[in-house]
Amino acid sequence: MYRVVIDCQTAGISGDMLLSSLADLASQEGRRKIVDGLYSCQDAVSWLRLKELEFKQVSRSGFRATQLSISYEQGEERRGVEVYDAVVRCCKHLSLSKSVESFALRSMEEIIRAEAAIHMEDRSNVHLHEISSADTVIDIVGTALALQELNLLDDNVEIYATKVAVGGGYVRFSHGMISNPASAILEIFKGKGFKLIGGPVEHELTTPTGAAMLVSLARCSLDFYPALECVNVGYGAGMQEFTSIPNLLKVVVGRVEEGYVRDSIIMLETNLDDVEGELIAGIIERLMSNGARDVSVIQAIGKKGRPSYILRVLCDRDAVSNLLEIIFRESGTLGVRVQEYDRYILAARDVVSVPVAMNGREFRIRAKVARDSNGNIVYIKAEYDDVASMADALGIPYRVAYAIAYRSISSMLNVNVNIDSGDD
Repeated sequence: MYRVVIDCQTAGISGDMLLSSLADLASQEGRRKIVDGLYSCQDAVSWLRLKELEFKQVSRSGFRATQLSISYEQGEERRGVEVYDAVVRCCKHLSLSKSVESFALRSMEEIIRAEAAIHMEDRSNVHLHEISSADTVIDIVGTALALQELNLLDDNVEIYATKVAVGGGYVRFSHGMISNPASAILEIFKGKGFKLIGGPVEHELTTPTGAAMLVSLARCSLDFYPALECVNVGYGAGMQEFTSIPNLLKVVVGRVEEGYVRDSIIMLETNLDDVEGELIAGIIERLMSNGARDVSVIQAIGKKGRPSYILRVLCDRDAVSNLLEIIFRESGTLGVRVQEYDRYILAARDVVSVPVAMNGREFRIRAKVARDSNGNIVYIKAEYDDVASMADALGIPYRVAYAIAYRSISSMLNVNVNIDSGDD
């Protein structure tokens, strides 16, 4: 398993810096494939006319880095949907994998969504005033090519970011001047779990294209590097030279030698009092059917000795907004505590479907199977609904149906481990 850290806490991130740092990770042959692939995109997009495109070795404040050098025929300003269509055409032309193409299109969607929101325009009419159309296509498609060449979007790779330096001062745009970070940057990062830090120079350090690709790649930003054994480091140089900091983006690839996978989960928690049991049951059902990973209700004693409950919901980040709305609407609570936790989970988990024969009838029982880093099965959990359905069909107690299912599952997998009979 591998972990990747996109280190943008010193000089931020732009599209060309990310592409350059990934190209720096690649072999000479890999860089040649990226360049040849981008040149070939001219066959797919008529208005993409490249004069020069190469990766050069440069120095930034004494540090070696790779920099994208590009020139092209300047064309007219294009709408966001035209640039999106160009990215689609390039991805198809290059036969990129589904995961890599999805990254490229998500990145482009983030840019269009942000521009539409801040300018109050329909997405189909958004013009990318501050973003060169050709640069955007090259940065996004080139990064997608590099990710595919490096296999960094495989299932065994986790990608994180550091805090994101956004710079300071003011940014000039089509309507004048605005304080840095610009509105498009804030719109892209809004609600995504990335920490922004100002400075350390009065200059735009993070661009919309860089921000869009970062949120489409990394799970979140971390205060410190996660545990890893460093395998490779790529350095991508920005166009500007600063006297106080090296204008570099670091991408660190590390190996993880542990039997567990680290991820994060959100906990929503609130206290409920003067609530009937039927109401709580209804809240649990709605939360579970709308993206909650788990819901627990804990009995407690509140102020003045009144009995109360603690409602605790576990969920992924993208489900938070929807679940908060359900909690407020259904419970009447005035506030919900939100906290993010790191957790470790078993590296390999899958679901098997096992045939179970009983009284001349055959049933399919699904079971969740967890394995350790050596591939050994350490835990099996039969799906409650499947076991309950078999029990009802046969007219037998659940515990008897569970015992039958356990024997069939353990026999098929040739193991004798604990199988959980509790419901989900």
